[in-house]
Amino acid sequence: MKLTLTSRFLRAVFAIALTISSTLSLAGTDLGKNNWQWGENDVLGAGNLMTAQSIMAALSTVDKGEIIELSHDVAMGAPYINGIQTPYVMTLARTSKNMEKMLTEHMGATNEVGFYLERIEMTTHVSTHIDALGHVTIAAELYNGLDREDAASDTGLNHNGIDKSPPFIAKGVLIDVAAYKGVDTLKEGYAITPEDLQGALKKQNTKIPEGSIIFVHTGWGKNFTAKPQHYAHTGPGLGLAASKWLASKNVVAIGADNMALEVTPGEDPNVIFPVHQHLLVKQGIYIVENVKTDELAEKKLYESTIVMLPTKFRGATGTPLRIIALH
Repeated sequence: MKLTLTSRFLRAVFAIALTISSTLSLAGTDLGKNNWQWGENDVLGAGNLMTAQSIMAALSTVDKGEIIELSHDVAMGAPYINGIQTPYVMTLARTSKNMEKMLTEHMGATNEVGFYLERIEMTTHVSTHIDALGHVTIAAELYNGLDREDAASDTGLNHNGIDKSPPFIAKGVLIDVAAYKGVDTLKEGYAITPEDLQGALKKQNTKIPEGSIIFVHTGWGKNFTAKPQHYAHTGPGLGLAASKWLASKNVVAIGADNMALEVTPGEDPNVIFPVHQHLLVKQGIYIVENVKTDELAEKKLYESTIVMLPTKFRGATGTPLRIIALH
């Protein structure tokens, strides 16, 4: 009995210590208010802002029928964050020659048929990808007040997995902060401010409509292939205040041409990925990372129609994403 009581006591003390530690780590960091406005059973978050009317309005602005690719290839050598992510690996599990031999000898095939099949090992947060609303927590809390003890199991997320996200068809806005600052590429570690976003939008003569998808161009994407691990572990990106300003515009999703959307290293070295906590947990706004924004920036195409179709990996925390801009 004494051992049991001691064990329970120690666990309780440890839990209190963790709570205090978590509170201290957020001291001075305001992650914003909860924007859980769509009901206690909601799993779409800001995806609710897309309606039949908004989709038709977005598609009605397409006048040239041109498609611009906004996704990098999913390939071996893609950037990944050591200690957090695993590298992407693809191997051929079946080759044409071996399959032809097997089908001929064991199944009686007479038509010299062979085919290739691959095996892929990866985190779903590889290359251009989207984060599910259940990807991030604040202490034990997920988007819409879910507790992590109930929200996930060993086989994936039970509620806010990427399979619950909607297809995305919406007005897209590119904010070219690099051009506004007069550089090709923002410096690593540069935290984009609300004033940067506002200044870039004014320079572009562009506004942010409600329900739109925002992409921020920093120029950092040039390092995606050239210096993948340097790209992954540092870079310019959104500061927390900038993410709050964008969230106030009632947008559906926010992406950038960098690894984490937010600035890396962070503004406070003791507060890790606060923009993720603010957007995903507090706001229900989707995060899109490693967006290929260079062509939009080169063409000064600040407004377009964006189509993103997440793969429905049941219970997954994200998925590689094909994104196109139409205009």
